[in-house]
Amino acid sequence: MSAGSARHRVRSMLADHCRLSGLEGKPGLARVLEELVGGIVWSASVQLTNAARRGCQDRRRLAKAVKRMSDHLGDKRVDHHRWLQTLWAYQGSFVGELDLIAVDATELAKPYARHMEFQCLVRDASGKAKAGGQDEPLVPGYWVLGAYHWQERGRILSPLLLAPYSQTLPEFKSENDCWQAAFYDLARATGGRGVWVIDRGADRPEVFKTLLLCQKRWIVRLRDDRPLLGPDGSLRSAGVWAEEALLTRPERGRGVTLAVKLPLDGGRVSETLYLVVTTYRLGEKREPLMLLTRGLVGHHVGTRQIRRMYARRWRAEDAKRFFGQLWHVERFLTRSYVALERMLGCVTCAGGFLADLQRQSPDLAAELEREGVLYTHQKDKVPCYRMARGIQALALRCDPPSLLQNA
Repeated sequence: MSAGSARHRVRSMLADHCRLSGLEGKPGLARVLEELVGGIVWSASVQLTNAARRGCQDRRRLAKAVKRMSDHLGDKRVDHHRWLQTLWAYQGSFVGELDLIAVDATELAKPYARHMEFQCLVRDASGKAKAGGQDEPLVPGYWVLGAYHWQERGRILSPLLLAPYSQTLPEFKSENDCWQAAFYDLARATGGRGVWVIDRGADRPEVFKTLLLCQKRWIVRLRDDRPLLGPDGSLRSAGVWAEEALLTRPERGRGVTLAVKLPLDGGRVSETLYLVVTTYRLGEKREPLMLLTRGLVGHHVGTRQIRRMYARRWRAEDAKRFFGQLWHVERFLTRSYVALERMLGCVTCAGGFLADLQRQSPDLAAELEREGVLYTHQKDKVPCYRMARGIQALALRCDPPSLLQNA
């Protein structure tokens, strides 16, 4: 692979991706966002110094460029939500009817932060506490609800939405309210396509109410005590219905299904949903896996496919590990909360570019994977790991003065 030719192709495709995502390179905030997206892609870092270093190496000019970027990112007079809607809609346009969307919340821990706005307490899962035999400590930081698109064909993993929230925000009502707003944004971006896969953290009446209103197909893992209306109209817990289904329903694909309904406010009930219970047991308690599904059973999708879809929920963990280990998202140095929102939008845009690269130019993507040798011995690692390292190695070969040490 010619390094110069490959760099030119990557730069050209990145410019097209930014334009389609709503960044037209206009002066002001749009220019800063485009520079930060390029900095993330080429340097694998969210720090403004690394993004600014690509345009200037002189120390004085670099300091001015960093200040300019910081001022624009924290400018509250400019509305960035229209750009986020355009970005989400563009990346959501690639979601197929049965493509999987893993939804999960994570923490951005900032244990040494002192001047960042609206921080709350989150767990520090960096591993330092575990190494000392201690529980994960509570440190300052932020919560982020993420939605990650997984295309089985091509093994393409990309973020669709990264929505931060904090209990100390002036407009904060509840975590359920933040999740509901993010779910409506995600539904508008994807047009209702895709299958949302969520863990037991979404087993809440408020979340189920939103899912029933905004999304046609989803899979949620249930808690044992979730009240459900069974086929005979009686109200029992999900655990009791699971045991009855295992005793009375025919096994297919190492699981059984049972038609149930969710009780809603005001004595109302939901449409017919399906409880999928595995015939094998999980964990130390040896409990079956209980999944509540909508829009899948009876639509050319069986128990085996539902189990496999839920297993792909771990792609959310792959995406979070990718952002933490390769792009160092937790090292952001913005002080204002609005700058954090915009930085996470740039991370979403940069992740979508890697997916675009795999879809539009698979030959170049394969070359970049071979260039980035990270995790080649592990078959389960998704291609974006190696692609990100390959682009960084390409930048080091072609333009070393602009790269890159975490400042």
